[in-house]
Amino acid sequence: MRGWSPARWPLRTRVALAFLAATVIAVTGLGLLVQLRVSDALEDRLRDSVGAEADRLEAEDGDLVEAVSALGGEVHAQVLTVGGEVEASSELVAGPLLDAAELRASARGGWLVKTVTVFDDDAAAAGRPDPERERLLLLVKPVEEGFLVVGTSRQDADEALTTLRNQLLIAGPIALALAGGLGYLVAGVGLRPIERMRSHAATISARSAGERLPVPEAEDELRRLALTLNAMIGRLDDGLQRERRFVADASHDLRTPLALMLTEIELALARPRTPEELRVALSSVEEEVRRLIALAEDLLERAGSGALSLPIESRPVDLVALAGRVVERFRAASGSRGLELVAPRPVEVHGDATRLDRALSNLVDNAIRHGAGDIEVLVGAVPGGAVLAVTDEGDGLPDHTWPQDPGLGLTIVREIARAHGGTIDLDRVDGRTCVRLVVASPQDH
Repeated sequence: MRGWSPARWPLRTRVALAFLAATVIAVTGLGLLVQLRVSDALEDRLRDSVGAEADRLEAEDGDLVEAVSALGGEVHAQVLTVGGEVEASSELVAGPLLDAAELRASARGGWLVKTVTVFDDDAAAAGRPDPERERLLLLVKPVEEGFLVVGTSRQDADEALTTLRNQLLIAGPIALALAGGLGYLVAGVGLRPIERMRSHAATISARSAGERLPVPEAEDELRRLALTLNAMIGRLDDGLQRERRFVADASHDLRTPLALMLTEIELALARPRTPEELRVALSSVEEEVRRLIALAEDLLERAGSGALSLPIESRPVDLVALAGRVVERFRAASGSRGLELVAPRPVEVHGDATRLDRALSNLVDNAIRHGAGDIEVLVGAVPGGAVLAVTDEGDGLPDHTWPQDPGLGLTIVREIARAHGGTIDLDRVDGRTCVRLVVASPQDH
């Protein structure tokens, strides 16, 4: 079923299960290693005991047969002929420890394990023989009489290994259960920073632009993840700001020609007009409609390309003629306030006529909407370019807003100035507010 697919399990569960699997492997390996080492230790102990007893029997000054016959206790011994006949045996051995075939196989001596019949030592001490089968560790050594076979019971060693194995089988699952629970808790603690980032990310919206995810202090993958996500959120914020600027630019740029068109239409309808006057009004409206179309195409182009800078179509531009058209277009909107053009001599630069018209229109529109008194548009030449200045009798912008936050209209003008390799600045001259747009040959875009 898809619901039981490990890929669909919670990350915390998968981490805990992975930790548990690693613990199972580690505990199993450790248990096998402990059992193996204990088995080897017990085996070495038994061999040392049997080997020492065999050396003692061989070193006896008397007859080997007599020494073996007198042997009792936990260590058993026999002297066997090559044919497997018993020449001497310890008290508790009920039969031959090895037969002829086994002796031939062990002709050079060595170790082997065999189950044989022996008498229980406690019962034998009480005078009632009680034979039983036991696994013995046997050492076979060639001697003059044939073979010396010495052995001891493996019962205690086997019981110790069985007890150890049972304890491991009981303790192992308990340790694994504890390890699984601990792994689940540790996974929860390790994933807590991710949960904090998720919870914080859920609160970030367009209204909380500028907020970022908490960054863990440790130099690890979670910190790099948080930094990467914060960088992504920063790019999204930039895109959102560009969208907002685009909407604001579109609203600002479209408002001015629409306002001028409304003024022309209102003036045309204010009183009866001659056909010639209506033709002039319609021509003005047509010009504004064409500007609207150009502005719409420009805005759509900028929105589609995502460009951060304005594309410029550089051609020779007669700034005096351009300023004259702007002044005439805004003359009706200026009402009773004076709007004059001052241009001592012709001025021509290489630039984008549409964007320069837009910049000067914004300056004049700002002077009409936010300034006071008569408005003067000055066109002049400066080394390497030209200057377009608009002055009025208003108070200008507060000092704390310029140049950081000049408003949307002047921001657009500043972008156009930069695209033409120029600048914009605001100053007070002889009690009047003066906004100067300096343009030069535009940069290649």
